[in-house]
Amino acid sequence: MKRFYLVAVAAVAFVLSYGASAFASGSAWLPAPGEGSVTLSYVWQNADEFYKGSVKGDTPAGEDLTQHTVWVNGKYGVCDSVAVDFQAGLARGSFITGDMIPAKEEEENGLADINLGVTWRIVDEVVSSGPSIAVRLGGTKSGSYDTGYINSIGDGADGFEFSGIIGKYITDRIALSAEAGYRYRDEIPNNMFLNLSGGILLMDKLGVSVNYGFTNAESGLDVGGPGFAPDRFPETEEDIHVLGPALSLALSDQVSLGASYGRVIDGRNTAASDIFSVSLGYSF
Repeated sequence: MKRFYLVAVAAVAFVLSYGASAFASGSAWLPAPGEGSVTLSYVWQNADEFYKGSVKGDTPAGEDLTQHTVWVNGKYGVCDSVAVDFQAGLARGSFITGDMIPAKEEEENGLADINLGVTWRIVDEVVSSGPSIAVRLGGTKSGSYDTGYINSIGDGADGFEFSGIIGKYITDRIALSAEAGYRYRDEIPNNMFLNLSGGILLMDKLGVSVNYGFTNAESGLDVGGPGFAPDRFPETEEDIHVLGPALSLALSDQVSLGASYGRVIDGRNTAASDIFSVSLGYSF
């Protein structure tokens, strides 16, 4: 069963590809006590279309909206049923200044939001007939960047999140997982989120997964709608649906490579991005 952790790593790489506003993902499969992993990921997002409200159209002046992020993500098993995790990174967002934003440098650089979390596994499928079940509580500290621009690398909001997670090995090579939760954000719309993943171990060292992620803000402004102004970008109702595959290849018992692609297939007040990521993982 432990070898299927490759597929879980691929799914994590995909979730990281949400960009600099992403949060550490939850998993019902925890590292053993005293063991853990560290993953270095590079994420590139690019879009020439943008959802203004729920209507998709070209970005202002037809210029590409891009973002580059380098993430460091880690997890450590505290005891048999508890693990802690962290996520931190640096990001750069770029866009040619246009009518949609005030005068601003075309590139925005900064420290991305930092997320810390703890996961408690309530049920372990190894010793039960059902799936593994866990709950996660995480906290977010906003990074160092300017907000209020279309190319801002985050919303600049502190907050916390909680989620329920379920995972099941259908066979020793096929697994399914799901995470559903809620994020509270300071002074910007709260949101619900859902992550689904199905993975298969094709060979002893190669895992592939198909992943879907959904984030739904409870309320907020529409870009270009009543009350909207460029400096109120963080207050928009941002909904995102992302779908795509991920791969993970074990180079040794401790080192693995990952790659993923995601496409924003629907959304509201968000970029219609293509999202690519590559990652290097080390287990200890």
